[in-house]
Amino acid sequence: MKKVFLYIVIMLAVSLISSAQTVTELPGNNNLYNTQEKSFHSNIINDNFRLYISLPDDYEKSDKKYPVLYLLDGDIAYGMATSIARYLQFGNNIPELIIVGIGYGALNRSAGNMRKRDYTISVKRGKPGTGGAPKFRTFLKEELIPYIDTTFRTNPGDRTISGYSLGGLFAIYTMFTEPGLFNRYIIGSPHLLWDNFKIFNVQEDAFKKLDDINAKVFISVGSEEDEEKYFNPIDEMVTRIEEKEFKSLKLDAKVFDGGTHLLCPPEALAYGLVSVFSKEK
Repeated sequence: MKKVFLYIVIMLAVSLISSAQTVTELPGNNNLYNTQEKSFHSNIINDNFRLYISLPDDYEKSDKKYPVLYLLDGDIAYGMATSIARYLQFGNNIPELIIVGIGYGALNRSAGNMRKRDYTISVKRGKPGTGGAPKFRTFLKEELIPYIDTTFRTNPGDRTISGYSLGGLFAIYTMFTEPGLFNRYIIGSPHLLWDNFKIFNVQEDAFKKLDDINAKVFISVGSEEDEEKYFNPIDEMVTRIEEKEFKSLKLDAKVFDGGTHLLCPPEALAYGLVSVFSKEK
């Protein structure tokens, strides 16, 4: 009986030891070109982000510094962006870039909730956990961008942000509230409707305070997008920016014929990259 009991104790101990796992950072996804994946903890937001980072082909063989493209919604946009960027680089339409996708490590409802937490510009009634755009902007400025600039050979004076829908709302919010953080903006179908079009109040305050915005800006929308939610407010925002006539702001607005909200992300990114990196005539 004692032998049986001792055997059970030993087997239980072995079972407990074998079930203890060490959690390690996942290796880069081999299906994503030239990609490093990192878990990045933000003390400002008190949460972890998944970073997808692509370096140019000749990065290890050169001492050049590169522009950086920061992608919102990195979990879904990063693979698309790296493929589009390589096509455009083959055609000499854009320079070689360091691409940084900012994601949450998943494409699920919880990630959607975190998008609303980080990209929305105000706390909307009935939507707790929203309105975190100011904090997310501070995370970019004080934590993520310094990390990328000190870890890789970047050109700190050449940063692009790309955002679509809620990400586009955050991008345009950043342009109005801290325009020097990026000098190129790719803003696809921004969700300006949020919290009863609060972004227009942000825009009016910015126009009173700012003498100039030194940036190249691309804003797009699909012709078949909902008029109330997207087409009309985006058209109004573009008109207001154009009428302000900032001396150093170069604005390119485009309507994708036949485009719907979920059809246009690749077009917004491709045309946006070419636009913001086009050489001045």
